Amino acid sequence: MNNYILIFVLFFSFNLFCQNTSNLNIPHETTIYSSEDTIIGLPFITNHDFNFLINNSFSEFSDFNNGVLTFDFTDYVKKNKPLSFNFYSENNLLYLGVPKIKSYCAFGFKFSSYFDIDLSDEIINLFWNGNSQFTDEIIHFNNNTSSFLQYSSLFFQYSSVLSQNLMYGLRVSLLHGVNYFDLNKGNFSLQSYSNSTTPYSSQIQTDILFESSRSNIFGISNPGLSFNFGLNYSLGKFQFLFDLHNLGFIYWNKRTSQHSSESDYLFNGVNYTMDQILTEEINTTIDSLERTFALNNISSNSFFSYTPMRIRFMSTYNLNLSTNFFIDYKLVQNLSFKFRHYAFFGLDKYIQKNTSLRLAYNINEYSYDNFKFSITRKFKNYLVSINTNNLISMLNITKSNYFNLQFGVYYFF
Repeated sequence: MNNYILIFVLFFSFNLFCQNTSNLNIPHETTIYSSEDTIIGLPFITNHDFNFLINNSFSEFSDFNNGVLTFDFTDYVKKNKPLSFNFYSENNLLYLGVPKIKSYCAFGFKFSSYFDIDLSDEIINLFWNGNSQFTDEIIHFNNNTSSFLQYSSLFFQYSSVLSQNLMYGLRVSLLHGVNYFDLNKGNFSLQSYSNSTTPYSSQIQTDILFESSRSNIFGISNPGLSFNFGLNYSLGKFQFLFDLHNLGFIYWNKRTSQHSSESDYLFNGVNYTMDQILTEEINTTIDSLERTFALNNISSNSFFSYTPMRIRFMSTYNLNLSTNFFIDYKLVQNLSFKFRHYAFFGLDKYIQKNTSLRLAYNINEYSYDNFKFSITRKFKNYLVSINTNNLISMLNITKSNYFNLQFGVYYFF
């Protein structure tokens, strides 16, 4: 850990004596953008943003050695911990920005993916240690959910000056839903009996419901609409930013389905006599278990889903011509409508006219030792940006429970 802190301090002290008034803005950072240049994002490498957050690091229950990945939940289940994993990626594939008088217009195409899974400590314990531990008691396995969403968006963005100190930005996106899966309810109960005719007989009851849809990557079969809105206010050396992303919905009507399972089954072994064929009795038992957990198609109706929102509050104080101190607070919504909280405290540092660094300490509800590092550099007409919100995860990803990587290339003319 001391090595990581040393790396951060070295980055922090690099060229602090240099003073410069450069302002290397990155087009994808906020809904509000201003520039005197026409900007083209290079196709398919315009900007990519990958994030995952897990409540415990992978090293607590997995090991990757000699090219072999193994899982061991023995110690994990003793801690009675649930497992929560959230992932999203946003890939800007095309971008074109054009300056206007006191305003800026942009167009682009983006592809987004979201995946969430939440497993209770009871269900992890069941799959790892079996049901003998729950003898003569009923256990409810609730709060087990999973969601998956993919959609593309064609957007138009407009930023303009309202007054001397106030700017606003608005983005309207036409959405096309590609894949959707939502396990609304993944509940079931299990009760085992030690004093039954067959040891450890079990009563199983299910309450499961999910809905899904899928379509081709390109098209308008699952249409949707979303909005971004931002405000930037300047007051002396202070700047205040509010930015709302992805306030929208998708109407799913292509290959839609809703499935459910509400059933119960008493499993007390395989009934068998000498004049019966054992394999037939085993198959009958397996069929009964399958029917218990079978997800029956109950509907093919169309339905709506909301896009995961992000809300950002940021305040910046100009320390000198080349350095800004900032506090950045973000709320990131997952597919279960829960918000994850992220806070950043750090500095923007401009070096000469073509390079800027952003260094910050970052905390969230699962991880408290993150160091943000980003660099933006202009090579003649090319602007290259690389960012990570957790530098430690780049050095050892298996020990980290938070990973972020963002990079993009733009051409100015």
